Amino acid sequence: MKETKLNKEQIPINFSFINNKSFENFVIGKDSITVKILRELTISDRASIIFIRGNHSSGKTHLCLAMNNATNKNSFILNKKIMPSINIQNISKYNFLIIDDIDCLLENFSDEESIFTLINEFILMKKIIIITSTKKVDKIIFKIPDLASRLKWDQILEIPELNDDDKIKVLQKNAYERGWNLEPKVCDYIMNHYKRDLYFLCNCVKFIDEASLSLKKNVTIPFIKRIMEYR
Repeated sequence: MKETKLNKEQIPINFSFINNKSFENFVIGKDSITVKILRELTISDRASIIFIRGNHSSGKTHLCLAMNNATNKNSFILNKKIMPSINIQNISKYNFLIIDDIDCLLENFSDEESIFTLINEFILMKKIIIITSTKKVDKIIFKIPDLASRLKWDQILEIPELNDDDKIKVLQKNAYERGWNLEPKVCDYIMNHYKRDLYFLCNCVKFIDEASLSLKKNVTIPFIKRIMEYR
């Protein structure tokens, strides 16, 4: 197998290995209030519109899927992949609406108008709406000013940045999801020698797992040094 230098800034992002997104495998950190509120909403009949703001890689999509998996309500997740084929009439039949990364969905007036209409429909029918965004409401550029006021109507929650100890827990949970244990000393080495961005760190676990299986090697610090220098 030909080896080439690994660009540490460009490890491809892929979280597909975390198969079942749940509240149980979400590392809470200081975010217990947000998770508590979202858990309660999955069994609540109270009309709500919750806006969740979190940095890139903070776990917003994980929480969306966790809510979808935890509720027995008829739920629908609207994201960038589904947006081009949106059908308001069909979506209005659902009881639980989740809009993931709304700041990435407002690419034109037509899309924004569709989302605005959909949110109004759910508010009028007193249903539950969960909205996530990387940007704060006041930092999103709206073509329809009333949409901003709708997003502020109920609660605005913030996902705090994980500290290093919590990021290590994420690494270990992701390794466990793949069927092996990531030793604390190996975690410490990764944290001290590579980027601490959560996307990068989690994808390291994927890369390490695939390399150890391919080369039939145990995951040790010398092995990490070797594969992270050459790929």
